[in-house]
Amino acid sequence: MVKMMKKKIKIKKIDYLPARQVTFSKRRRGIFKKAAELSVLCESKVAVVIFSATGKLFDYSSSSIKDVIERYKAHTNGVEKSDEPSVELQLENENQIGLSKELEEKSNQLRQMKAEDLEELNFDELQKLEQLVDASLGRVIQTKEELRMSEIMALERKGAELVEANNQLRQTVSNYHNHMMLSGGNTGPTLMDPERLSNNIGGGGEEEGMSSESAISTTCNSALSLSPSLGDASDDVTLSLKLGGMVKMMREKIKIKKIDYLPARQVTFSKRRRGIFKKAAELSVLCESEVAVVIFSATGKLSDYSSSSIKDVIERYEARTNGVEKSDEQSLELQLDNENHTKLSTELEEKNRQLRQMKGEDLEELDLDELLKLEQLVEATLVRVMETKEELIMSDIVALEKKGTELVEANNQMVMLRERMVMLSKGNTGPALMEPSESATSTSCNSVLSLSLEDDCSDDVILSLKLGRP
Repeated sequence: MVKMMKKKIKIKKIDYLPARQVTFSKRRRGIFKKAAELSVLCESKVAVVIFSATGKLFDYSSSSIKDVIERYKAHTNGVEKSDEPSVELQLENENQIGLSKELEEKSNQLRQMKAEDLEELNFDELQKLEQLVDASLGRVIQTKEELRMSEIMALERKGAELVEANNQLRQTVSNYHNHMMLSGGNTGPTLMDPERLSNNIGGGGEEEGMSSESAISTTCNSALSLSPSLGDASDDVTLSLKLGGMVKMMREKIKIKKIDYLPARQVTFSKRRRGIFKKAAELSVLCESEVAVVIFSATGKLSDYSSSSIKDVIERYEARTNGVEKSDEQSLELQLDNENHTKLSTELEEKNRQLRQMKGEDLEELDLDELLKLEQLVEATLVRVMETKEELIMSDIVALEKKGTELVEANNQMVMLRERMVMLSKGNTGPALMEPSESATSTSCNSVLSLSLEDDCSDDVILSLKLGRP
């Protein structure tokens, strides 16, 4: 059988309110249970504080939550630096600016990978983009073919297993039939031979009005009527049939008690601590809740986790337990900044995932339908990039032809001007006439005071000629 792989579920906020409330209730109880087990197994002090999305408070502690909080404050006093809220907000704003720039850059790259906003690219950039998309298309097609081949091989293995099982069943029925023929003394109905039985079971036709169901029924009834004789024979054939496949194994409930072996206790503490922190992070994302966890190991080592700021959660808890809810504008602004930071990080992660897939990376998590859609998208992108590159080449060719025409026209004007200069030199009353070329050269040197050539962006040629007095 093909081994079914468990698909990884993406952790994101649950939008449907009833489902979110149910998930919050179940996961909250799960975290409290894991915290209680950790405190018993590893002799640690654990405190968990949870505020739901509606502001409702839930807490758990292995001893006294106030004692754990006081111990946490005494442990962190003088160790952690006390940043002012304004400094924290400034750092958060800088992080958000960096995330925003990175998100904008990734979005621009993703649009270009989807053949959007290609007008701002030059020919070299389009050439590189075409090569990148072409390579990505090759990787997508290769991954799709590998996935198809793996599915075909899995189906072939399954077919081979079914054929083998069918052959074994046919051999068992044949042995059973031979044994019945040798044992004799059967007063029940006559058994069919294996060939007739397989033909009837396989749908190869009905013999003498007997259907496949009647053939199977007759064989089963004969086997039941002759079972006592099988128990007495020395070479009996035992047939065991288990319906439903594998027998479901029940997990034994493990009693929670202190682990005496120190290395095993340390390993268990490390693993379960990470598990509680992971569950707390998932709860904060799925249900928009605020979670803080404080753990002291048996040796007094502190480990903590908070979805936002553990100090803010503790202060909010103390304010709630004293009947006063904290209302600080800077704290509210910081909370909003944290939400924006989380939103930007989520969007950036999604853009990076899409960009990697468009580049032909991280394709293992896609199924065949998603690979086909991605292949079509990359093919369309490659076509649009090639069309844009051809349009850019044609526009460059047209611009060069236009520039060549302008240069030819300017050259013709220069030739006409030279001829006019030669004609003017012939009408001069000076010494004897020279050859046309010499006369033109001499006249040009003596008569022309200034000759200016101006070249603007359109490469237009302006020529001005000023003749002096003789």
